[in-house]
Amino acid sequence: MATFFLIHGAWQGSWVWQKLTPLLEAAGHAAIAVDLPGDGHDDTPPETVTTMRIAEKVASLIDRIDGPVIVLGHSMGGTVASQVSELRPGRVSVAVYLCAFLLPDGQSCIDFYARAWKPWMTGAHARVTHSEDGLVSMIDPEAAVEVFFNTTDPDEARAAAARLTPQPEASRRSPLQLSAENYGSVPRVYIETLQDKSVFHELQKQMYTETPVDRLYTLDTDHAPLLCAPEQLTEILVEIADEYAS
Repeated sequence: MATFFLIHGAWQGSWVWQKLTPLLEAAGHAAIAVDLPGDGHDDTPPETVTTMRIAEKVASLIDRIDGPVIVLGHSMGGTVASQVSELRPGRVSVAVYLCAFLLPDGQSCIDFYARAWKPWMTGAHARVTHSEDGLVSMIDPEAAVEVFFNTTDPDEARAAAARLTPQPEASRRSPLQLSAENYGSVPRVYIETLQDKSVFHELQKQMYTETPVDRLYTLDTDHAPLLCAPEQLTEILVEIADEYAS
């Protein structure tokens, strides 16, 4: 049995894993969905929520359990998966990136967009608004349905979009602190999504080409296969656990 630590993306919460968690448990694994600091589920000041601070929270949870650990980062949660791998390389059996930000040392999500975003892309990055003080970012529910949940059942998509909360900008802008000795020693697996209108497939491909992975899987879905294709995603994750965490 492996323990999956499920790291949600920007503007989301642990609720986004509610369909996947029971499927992983039915397959014989444990699943811990983490609410990240400052994402509307606690009162952490948004200016203090860096990627490192989030990763330290996840690492502290990993310290409480025994057995193989798989860190699964969705979207912006990929940066957390990387930073956790740096902090606990001896505990993480494999880091899994689900249409996620897979970035090199010294880069942030915003840094990647600055160099990789193309004018034709109309995804979440182009729809974000900010608070007056610039400490949090937001995306309105109508835009979220279009860019996150475009192959998800419409009723489910609207319900998910309505649950999104403001995201601390410091976490999207803080650069990763990675080393070849620690982060580089942890196997990496990428799950790409072909109909993604948020982190477009072209961007995903650029990331896993620049930072090579041990294995690549493909889902023909939107940015939220954990909602629209949980059974297919579970099959992939069980295969990953069998290979890397047995």
